[in-house]
Amino acid sequence: MTRSRNKHSRAALRAKSRRPRKQGSSRWFTITITMIILVGVIGVVMASGILSRNDSASAAAPQPPSASNPSGDHWHAALGVNVCGEWLPAPATFETAADNPNVRVGIHTHGDGFIHIHPFTSSEGGSNATLGKFFVYGGWSVSQNSFNVWTGPSFDQTKTEWKNGDKCPNSAGEAGKGKAGEVVFEVNCKTATGNPSDHRLADQEVVAIGFMPKGEEMGAPPNAASAPQADSAQPTQKINQKACTPTAQNNPGVADTTPTTATATTPTTQQ
Repeated sequence: MTRSRNKHSRAALRAKSRRPRKQGSSRWFTITITMIILVGVIGVVMASGILSRNDSASAAAPQPPSASNPSGDHWHAALGVNVCGEWLPAPATFETAADNPNVRVGIHTHGDGFIHIHPFTSSEGGSNATLGKFFVYGGWSVSQNSFNVWTGPSFDQTKTEWKNGDKCPNSAGEAGKGKAGEVVFEVNCKTATGNPSDHRLADQEVVAIGFMPKGEEMGAPPNAASAPQADSAQPTQKINQKACTPTAQNNPGVADTTPTTATATTPTTQQ
């Protein structure tokens, strides 16, 4: 009887010692499953947020024609280039790429001082609708350190390229006479940072590139409160940016708000 009771006791003890381990294992299993579910839920929420942000970004960028929007978007941005205190004439009309006249481009100008943005393909729509794209199409270039444009200022129309460290000649206006300058970039008459070439164009904005002595202000481009030329059945809107008010005071030598247009020439190659 004693041996039988001992065997029974040992069996009971073994069973008892096993029970906690089973409960612990079950707890860890439950915790693991719960963590997997939580990670999955968080992943779904984050993915939804990313998709939502992408949709918002897409909605805020010009789109090419599609089934839901057969005509595509048609935006306008005022453009001004200032060299040593003088606003250059607007670039001449172009609707084809400088390096391939057989390619019609959806980011162009009609000689009115405005960038017309109505992309034909995804390569020039959405986040690809940039200031750099406009310059490349026109046969020019722009960066943080230099730019190459369609004409030079009145004191030297042949000088179309300006880079950091160049000097404004003594024949320039008072804002730049004989001083070293640097490339500046403004959006809606406020200083912008980064590479101007990467700037994503927006509807009804004012974009200005300048080569100015440090500390000198460009002021608002002459066409900052004008309306672009209508090139479709849709009427155009007059630009209305509160920070951009062209006046003779902040734009010396500007008599009115209508920019002249540069004479059409063979575009220079992008540098």
